[in-house]
Amino acid sequence: MTRAKNILITGIPRSGTTLITATLHDIPNCVALGEPAELKQLHKCSTSPEDYAQRVERHLAATRAKIQTGEPLPLNFDKGALRVSSNYFKRTATAGGYHAEKTYELRETVIPVMNEAFTLCLKNNAQFTSCLESLVALRDVMIVAVVREPLACLFSWRSLNMPISSGKLPAGERFARELRKVGKLEDALLAQVKILDWFFAAFYRLQERLRVIRYEDFVARPEILRELIAVPREHVFPAYQSMNRRTEYALHEEERMRDYLRRHTEFVKYFYPGS
Repeated sequence: MTRAKNILITGIPRSGTTLITATLHDIPNCVALGEPAELKQLHKCSTSPEDYAQRVERHLAATRAKIQTGEPLPLNFDKGALRVSSNYFKRTATAGGYHAEKTYELRETVIPVMNEAFTLCLKNNAQFTSCLESLVALRDVMIVAVVREPLACLFSWRSLNMPISSGKLPAGERFARELRKVGKLEDALLAQVKILDWFFAAFYRLQERLRVIRYEDFVARPEILRELIAVPREHVFPAYQSMNRRTEYALHEEERMRDYLRRHTEFVKYFYPGS
């Protein structure tokens, strides 16, 4: 596979994009930034997906220059630790069920690289997917899209307190009209299933021009990242376990979710037959 110096990571929310970003950042001569704040402003200022893609391209060049000159960049770290965050939320058992809280904090950090040929990765799910057709046209940029078993995504969304937990994806609505309609649905599960299929549809239509990674394949074999970038032979990847069936998930909703997936999705089946 052809490797690129710049990688844009997108994917379904809660599919492992943060985990993959953190794993990439631990590889020598690779810098992986999870949802840089500047991207939100670029998205807000953009007049079209094409304009956004051009702004992202310029942002990649500017970020590379900052890294090479030793300018500090904001990174998401686990609170009170030196590790780049691999999961932005933690669930804690309470008398009323589970409480979810953020686990990361932003810190300005100088990021060392070995040479100018380092790999730079940027991660953003909704923004990148809403402009995917324009982003895949960029030269010298690889797009990686992460997917996860549909039920696990729905369970995770419904166990947290974030916009997608109520069936909304505001970060993608600017350039995706269908998401605006979905956000108005009163049935939160129906809206979530529609959002899920929106992601799968985008990846299916452009599958020849991006690299799709299944969460399940990655946690079973993190070494799959060697197919994306140059990794020193001696580098040891962490061992991961699948979190698809967490105890705090509302597993009693499974049959209802399966019914919704069967009746209201078109593209999920191309990635997860039988869902």
